[in-house]
Amino acid sequence: MASLQRVRVKGHTYWRIVESRRVDGNPRPIPILYLGKADDLLARLRAADTLSIRSLAHGHVAALYALAGELDLAGSIDRWLASSGRRSHAPHAGAPPLPPLTADGLSVGQSLTLAAIGRACHPTSKRGFATWASSTTLGDLAGVDVSRLSSQHFWDQMDQLPVETIPHLEREVIARVLERFEIALDTLLFDATNFFTFIASSNTKATLPARGHQKQKRDDLRQVSVALLCAGRSGIPLWHCTYGGSVADARCFADALPVLRARLHELHGDLDGVTVVYDKGNVSHANQVLVEDAKLHYVTALTVASQRDLVDAANAHLAPVLVDGVEIPAYRTRRLIWGQERTAVVLVSKRLQEGQAHGVLQHVAAASKWLDDLAVILAGKAQRRDRARIQHDIETRLKGRPFLARVLTFQLTGEDPNLSLSYALDDAAFAALQEKTFGRVVLMTDRHEWSTPDIIRTYHAQSHIEGVFRSWKDPLHVSMRPQFHWTDQKIHVHVLVCVLSYLLARLLLLRAQGVDPSIESVRVLLSRLALVRRATIARPGQRGTWQVTSQLEAMDDALAKLWSGLGLAS
Repeated sequence: MASLQRVRVKGHTYWRIVESRRVDGNPRPIPILYLGKADDLLARLRAADTLSIRSLAHGHVAALYALAGELDLAGSIDRWLASSGRRSHAPHAGAPPLPPLTADGLSVGQSLTLAAIGRACHPTSKRGFATWASSTTLGDLAGVDVSRLSSQHFWDQMDQLPVETIPHLEREVIARVLERFEIALDTLLFDATNFFTFIASSNTKATLPARGHQKQKRDDLRQVSVALLCAGRSGIPLWHCTYGGSVADARCFADALPVLRARLHELHGDLDGVTVVYDKGNVSHANQVLVEDAKLHYVTALTVASQRDLVDAANAHLAPVLVDGVEIPAYRTRRLIWGQERTAVVLVSKRLQEGQAHGVLQHVAAASKWLDDLAVILAGKAQRRDRARIQHDIETRLKGRPFLARVLTFQLTGEDPNLSLSYALDDAAFAALQEKTFGRVVLMTDRHEWSTPDIIRTYHAQSHIEGVFRSWKDPLHVSMRPQFHWTDQKIHVHVLVCVLSYLLARLLLLRAQGVDPSIESVRVLLSRLALVRRATIARPGQRGTWQVTSQLEAMDDALAKLWSGLGLAS
């Protein structure tokens, strides 16, 4: 048992904690802690009473901030801003270029970098940025009082960046990424999506937001569209374009092709070694001519409806093909499509097959309820429409959903106005769709020398760019929303910030997977790193001063290994 012991040394009294132990069979007091003089002991006790500790989230912002510094994001933005001629006043003759405009001690590049880190870790409005950032060490890392970074600060900083500089600074950043990371550029993915906004229809300051086919089913709202080019294996964004919400994907693809070809030539040089993958939403005969004129190799998909003869021929000759350890029923041929001989592959996706069948049955259930209600109305003799009008309404309703008119049959009997309605699910038609149509994917490529598994595997890489769009629609990390910007210029800059945010997060994920391959997503990585906290400890010193130290809180072994593997300072 420990006890407190007083000892005299050279006329001074000291205190220590001792523990009684047996030495050579005899009990002896063994010192385990020296406390010093009585005054020292009193100071320790008082310090324990006034100890101040503050703990902040550190890991995710520290990792992203270090990576942003390595890529010099802020520097790239500020350099292109300076070169654009955007200045607070005109310089005199022979004067050196003026630095970028600043606010609250931050350059535009620094502000947008902080905004990108914020969107990766905790997507929020610009008004909510300071509240979130104050719970992290981001302000200490950047050397700024984040409580001063109001929404007006970010709006003022965003307003400084001309839209025409965005492609140039993006190209500079991507070039730096390719210097520091091993990013394979043999397969590149193109796709586009849209994001709904709450911009009022009466707002005439913004021309980009418009109504169109809304992929999140919010057709009542104006939307903004974004096209993206990604590296196939890593999912790293290489190029983006923000365009109007009413522009169809195929039109955007046609407009983007010249710019894409120039960017691909800058990134890779030899276009013969590059294959571009794009989905059926971007395909048309005219667009395919543009792809071939650009001398780009491609793997793309075609709609089943446009290739019905090919699909029917394939159904009788499907054979299993091994792709990454999974057998996929497939059929390969070379045939004329749009006047050119191309390699075509028809495959059956079991997951798509099940999803399409489930979707049709959901539409059947909804249509059945509507037909039941109509049958009740007809039975009550309250229906004033004649047979032709009623039949037209039913046919329009059924044609509004894929395959519904083929599997749901109806019959109107009787004479006006005494009509009755009956309907039934055509089991044979539904079975035929499952056997011959559902799950079919038609691929087209000019890579005639590739094996069938290589063609399928390359097209499956499209899931990486779809993952980017899912991340942008994820409310927890790297989300494109919320966005509260009502002018085209700010919308362009907002999308740039989101692209840079995803770029940082994805590059960090690539590094983290080199340490721990089990980390499979940006969300998992950033959530895990957020558990790394930094504690600031203040102890009273002499003469009313305070001694302030900082240290990381204890981590479990797995988190400590990840932290060390990322090369981050303790």
